[in-house]
Amino acid sequence: MERSATTLGFAEKALARFASHLGEHEFSVTVIGGLNPSHLTRDTAAPHQGTTDVDVLVEVGFVYERDELDLSWLESSLRAAGFEPRDDETWRWWTDVDGVAVKLELLCDTPDSPSLQIVLPGCPTATAMNVRGPRPALHDTVVRAIALDDGPSAAVARVRFAGLGGYLLAKAAAVIQRALPKDYYDLAFVLLYNVDGGPAAAGRAARQALPADALDDYAGAFLSALVRFADDNRDGPVLFAEQRLVDGEDTEVDVLRQDAVTAAEEARRAFSEG
Repeated sequence: MERSATTLGFAEKALARFASHLGEHEFSVTVIGGLNPSHLTRDTAAPHQGTTDVDVLVEVGFVYERDELDLSWLESSLRAAGFEPRDDETWRWWTDVDGVAVKLELLCDTPDSPSLQIVLPGCPTATAMNVRGPRPALHDTVVRAIALDDGPSAAVARVRFAGLGGYLLAKAAAVIQRALPKDYYDLAFVLLYNVDGGPAAAGRAARQALPADALDDYAGAFLSALVRFADDNRDGPVLFAEQRLVDGEDTEVDVLRQDAVTAAEEARRAFSEG
């Protein structure tokens, strides 16, 4: 299913159902990934393309700390919200929202077992995929209210989302690690249209979100991702412009590419000056 504003609505409903069962652990997970841009950016003539899934970052600590953890509440909440795994990739959980399948992915960022599923203490089935780079999003967060259903009187669940800086650092890591077209698109879109004031504000926010207990070179990853927008023939500007045209943007492709180049340079300058 393609990303769109409609699929974003399905994904947010699925997230709200999950969050509504977290109870005292409601702020123990952080939403990263494609659900964030719609909250971090202003309205544009051609809206952000949305997302088809939910990415949840979980703190698992170091390997020698996990025997002391009990994350059973995580799997219990997933099952209570109607999520089930479909195969042995038990970091991916699925549910049905208005007849549409929505996927929730459990992620973590810890030095041991890179790119492997991490067993979650207390969980009979659930694991978390260990990916490199999104850890700063655990430290820069914003609590948002997400509706469980449609309508003005719908109940809401409180959910912890990545803040602007944490999101950008996590997304930059995704650009470096997997380099999917949607990663380039999301990064450029948030650099350009964030409600904090545009590319320079984005660069400052990313600098401020660097964690004191850095487990990785998050600053280096952010700058390396911006390098991929250094001129209008690089992957970043090209993929961003292509998707904006699909979104319905009527600006010329050369202008869209240059917008992405300029945004990356302004963000890099503000980040480095910080």
